[in-house]
Amino acid sequence: MRVGDKFCPGILHAVPAKDGLLLRIRVPGGLIQPGQLGAIAELSATLGDGQIEITSRANLQLRAIQPQDLAKVVEGLIAVDLLPSREHDRVRNIIASPFAGLDSQELLDTVPLVRELDDRLTADSAFAELHPKFSMAFDGGGRWFSRETDDLALRAVRAGDEVFFQLSVGGEPSDMSVTSARAVDCMLEAARISLRIARQFEIPVRGRRIIAVPGATATMMEGLSEFLTPCTLPHDFAVEVETPVGISQTRHAGLASVIPSVPLGRLQAGQARLISAISKDYESSLRLAPWRGIVLGAIPEQAVREVSAQLAEAGLSLDGKDGYRGLSACAGIHGCDASLGDVRAVAASLARQLAGREIKPGWTVNISGCEKRCAMRNGATAEMEANESGYSLKLHGVAVASHSSPAAAMEAIVACHKDKDFAAEVDS
Repeated sequence: MRVGDKFCPGILHAVPAKDGLLLRIRVPGGLIQPGQLGAIAELSATLGDGQIEITSRANLQLRAIQPQDLAKVVEGLIAVDLLPSREHDRVRNIIASPFAGLDSQELLDTVPLVRELDDRLTADSAFAELHPKFSMAFDGGGRWFSRETDDLALRAVRAGDEVFFQLSVGGEPSDMSVTSARAVDCMLEAARISLRIARQFEIPVRGRRIIAVPGATATMMEGLSEFLTPCTLPHDFAVEVETPVGISQTRHAGLASVIPSVPLGRLQAGQARLISAISKDYESSLRLAPWRGIVLGAIPEQAVREVSAQLAEAGLSLDGKDGYRGLSACAGIHGCDASLGDVRAVAASLARQLAGREIKPGWTVNISGCEKRCAMRNGATAEMEANESGYSLKLHGVAVASHSSPAAAMEAIVACHKDKDFAAEVDS
């Protein structure tokens, strides 16, 4: 599948893959309504492969759509307001914590800012020129889980009795901040300046490319001077290494967040229907998460046991011991022409071997079908990559095999899980 910026999928930009057409659905801030998730589940069950993929930017994908069914799928998505602007179909990456407004560690609820940003972004034709991967993040100052380098980010920081947003561009924090009242104005103006700089220097509209241009950062700060004030707080931002699973308390008395494990970031249509029904029944919020999962927020504490049982019966574990925690795999040989291995089958087999074990902090495994390593995190504990004669394998960043069989590579990963210092050679 072609994945350059001209071929990034959307609802109106279906991309051919080995198993049919691939559609990507923008879900700003990961905020999705239960009726929308239910509608997507129905479309996947009747016109797709019966699964819904959650992406690392908390959007959704439908696969295996046949050309003759494409119009029906698009109509179904439009009917539940998942295409607010045709121009901005692929301008989609507004990032927020799935615990925004829920977690007691949050300094500020960013949900209203996400919604305002999306409304104003999709109302302005100029922003249709943003790169499909361009991301704008609002961090409320609590736990942060996205491992993506956001093109623009505003992170909540406390200064005395006030909360400000510190500006970062291309992953580099600045010494400037903006008030919450001007945060959306600042974000939109920063996006406009990014577009101007990219046009001037004929580079992609990406934060890292822009700050690499000599003088571009100064130009950005000068253009935002009416919004910004100096920020002397330390740049001690960190990304959470653990993938949350289970029950999490909220800042609201009597309410909890329920966080199931979603194997390989793929919800079965029936599972999505169940989650949609639970959210409707308890009037809870639904948040897609950057670990390719989902959060049912604000579930009444007295209902948590029943909800947990329903999810577990549907194959969505809440104890983190299903073997899939920290495990990622690409589409593999059944969904991508470039893949050299059935990586999803390998991932499922590995998960069975790891099931029932306590996962070590920071444990992550990537299994890729080819050298492109699509959507894989950097620096995983174990990395399997298919090649023409088997799999290469890295453990803790050290290459231990070049042409391993799947069974031998999995055996080494299981041993690595038992002993973090494991670095034995794997039979070729």
